Amino acid sequence: RTFRVFVSSTFSDLKEERNALQAQVFPELRRLCEQHGARFQPIDLRWGVSEEAGLDQQAMKICLAEIRRCQAVSPRPNFIILLGNRYGWRPLPAGIAAEEFERLQPHLAGEARRQVEDWYALDANALPAVYYLRARTGEWIDPAAWYPLEAKLHAALEAAALAAGLAEADLVKYHASATEQEIIHGAIETMDAGEHIFCFSRETAGIPATAAAGDFLDLAGGVPDASAQAALQDLKTRLRRVL
Repeated sequence: RTFRVFVSSTFSDLKEERNALQAQVFPELRRLCEQHGARFQPIDLRWGVSEEAGLDQQAMKICLAEIRRCQAVSPRPNFIILLGNRYGWRPLPAGIAAEEFERLQPHLAGEARRQVEDWYALDANALPAVYYLRARTGEWIDPAAWYPLEAKLHAALEAAALAAGLAEADLVKYHASATEQEIIHGAIETMDAGEHIFCFSRETAGIPATAAAGDFLDLAGGVPDASAQAALQDLKTRLRRVL
């Protein structure tokens, strides 16, 4: 018997908690499981996704695949959620079905359209065909160069997806953070989630609304990102209903 449990959280604001789990909690759970002829396997991909996978734009794909693997190996429990005051990184979709991509194109214009078409390449051999996000090479390996471009691509695609009238299920990959996408797959869309999935939500009061708080708040232009905070509160509200 194996208890394979995925830990979903944002990164910079919950480092101490995840370090404590790794150092103090998980070893005890391993010993407890071994005493009963079982195995305990915690999956925390904030450490587990390699730099190469990140540059290949595969991080989100790997995370969702690991959630499915945990669900297959351990029907319950298989998922733990840690949330603070950050909504977290919003990844670009690693792949967009060709039919959907073509619905977005009329709603992209000028430099935004050129950049999106430069970064998404058609794989006509896939069935159905898919536009895949290119790997980061050359100057784009440097995060300082990539992150501003990533933000522009993200904003353009999200606006185009909304303008194209995509269904809510299809919109998720354009606007949701990596953590929310994990939670949707690992908890919100899971049968009987309230019986075996736990969410630990930490609310920290008095965080300064300045760039110095970047590890604990989502910032846009050095000030708190209101849209990220709204998305986080909506996510917590949905989790309370499910759990």
